[in-house]
Amino acid sequence: MDLKSLAILGSIFGFGILEYLFPFFKYNKSFDNLIFTNVYLGLINILANNASTVTLLNWVWQQNSWMGLFQGIQPTWLSLFLCILILDLYMYLWHRLMHSIAIGWRFHQVHHSDDSMNTSTVYRFHLVEVVISNLPKILLIWIFGIKTGDLFTYEVLFSIELVFHHSNWALSKKIDKYLSLFIVTPNYHRSHHSQIREEQNTNLASMLSIWDILFKTRSYPLKPENIKLGLSKSNHKFNVIDLMVLPFS
Repeated sequence: MDLKSLAILGSIFGFGILEYLFPFFKYNKSFDNLIFTNVYLGLINILANNASTVTLLNWVWQQNSWMGLFQGIQPTWLSLFLCILILDLYMYLWHRLMHSIAIGWRFHQVHHSDDSMNTSTVYRFHLVEVVISNLPKILLIWIFGIKTGDLFTYEVLFSIELVFHHSNWALSKKIDKYLSLFIVTPNYHRSHHSQIREEQNTNLASMLSIWDILFKTRSYPLKPENIKLGLSKSNHKFNVIDLMVLPFS
């Protein structure tokens, strides 16, 4: 097992234990009901992602005719820093697009349909969104000539951060609010998963919260314990098939 997989599994295990021992919301669901649908969607997305984007990435890195805008940047930490900024800004803009256009929201609502947000919600996405969202990112990797090691580091940090802020861990409110000035935190992201449409359109950052500050989409919840998660129009309990066809209904 590679280092990235170990880091991701470790974060799922670690934050999973924390949300079990110190839950923010008390869900009246069994463990199986909480994660079953999300895990199956995650497996589908991982297989599709590996089959499409990994092949394209390998092709990009094999091209010698264009080395990218980052070629020759020194010191090495600077290229990593720029990689994190560029890819994280892209994820913010993509996320904002999914909330701004009707066709984007039809697919992205699959993620928001979870009314019991927990670590497994990280993998609750529609297959179409997962595959298409990676195509512009691959183009950016080619344009800037992002190195394999820098991309690897970003993906590890990004994956751990996603698990962290989707977790149902009752992190201290003071610590949560302070950390949210720099990274996305559980309370910060819970507001984004609110049933209220206006709140769904705030806190769109995926890792660095600076983008919400710069683009004026930051809104820290005053009473996160009052947030109602999920989609407001329906109390339907979605299964895997429901979620795959939801955007087309």
